[in-house]
Amino acid sequence: MKKTLLPALLLSAGLFSACTMTGPSNLRVHEALLYGGSQERIVWMYGSLTGGAAGSLKLGDQTVELRPQVEDSVATPGSLSVNGKATYRQPTAAITAPLNVTRRSNGSFDVVSPGGLSAVYYTDGQTWSKLGGLSGTVGATAVNGLQSAGQLTPEEAGVLSKALLGQGPLAVGVLGAVPAADATLTVEPKPGEYLRTALYVLPNVVTVAAQVPAASVLNPAPASPLPQPTGARVNFTELASGNNSGVTEPAVTVAVTPADAAALYAQAYSRQTGAPAAPNPGNGTLVGVFMGQRSTGGYGVTVTGASVSGGVLTVVAQVRAPKPGAITTQAITSPWTIVRVDGQYQSVNVVDESGQPLR
Repeated sequence: MKKTLLPALLLSAGLFSACTMTGPSNLRVHEALLYGGSQERIVWMYGSLTGGAAGSLKLGDQTVELRPQVEDSVATPGSLSVNGKATYRQPTAAITAPLNVTRRSNGSFDVVSPGGLSAVYYTDGQTWSKLGGLSGTVGATAVNGLQSAGQLTPEEAGVLSKALLGQGPLAVGVLGAVPAADATLTVEPKPGEYLRTALYVLPNVVTVAAQVPAASVLNPAPASPLPQPTGARVNFTELASGNNSGVTEPAVTVAVTPADAAALYAQAYSRQTGAPAAPNPGNGTLVGVFMGQRSTGGYGVTVTGASVSGGVLTVVAQVRAPKPGAITTQAITSPWTIVRVDGQYQSVNVVDESGQPLR
């Protein structure tokens, strides 16, 4: 009897050991919960693995494997990979929009919010600013991304800020509290630290750059085009850009008269209120480049050069698209940009940076 009981006890102990979670020491869990244009819970796991190999823990009713971090755009120093991914992700619940932002051409912002926010940030797709208030007309100060937003560490704020760049103009409101619909994760073993930050992402905030100088608009030069040597580079100025036009297919629109310019701006701003007045092209040509409808954020178009040869204007545009697995705003977008070039042209080609026709 004793001979058969000992192996059974050893087997039972082995099974019990196999079921025990081997989570890392100093386990810490940090969450960023995104709402609005991007509905995603992003969870970083931190800790030290025994022997540097692997560990496991339970998230709700799911067992996940923790290993040394993998190379990824949202990986942070000291974090661990979860089931081979840099972070653990889940969708977040839909909530009522707590924020509306309109950018004025002078650089100020109109903010409407019923409350519940601790800060509002804005990006034009390239740089970040922090708004000077939570309601009314406010100014903005240049900042290094979402630093000091909620309980994000500087490293977490950095990777989120970078991930949200290139998705067109958007505002990010920092919620004072996480919505009740998204409770904390049940983690076993229990972490020594659990930090949560809720962010509301508001996409498609209109960006309007400086208009044509008043002298050019009020006192345009004669309508005849300026002579351009063959193959010459042409000066251009970006007038406006956005991510929510009424153009659903890739297109290029050319305007050389005030009526043409008004029609072009109507295309660009047809889904928005408070559109700026179209400038008089004067002695120039306005070129609108429309990418057409896209299913998510992360797309954009920027003119990087212009030249003329044989009376034909060629505009070079840089097209941006999200990388696989990137954090994107889950909103239908229609990116566009409008530039003014010196001289008047009826024949205009738009190509990408490799010289291929834009499509």
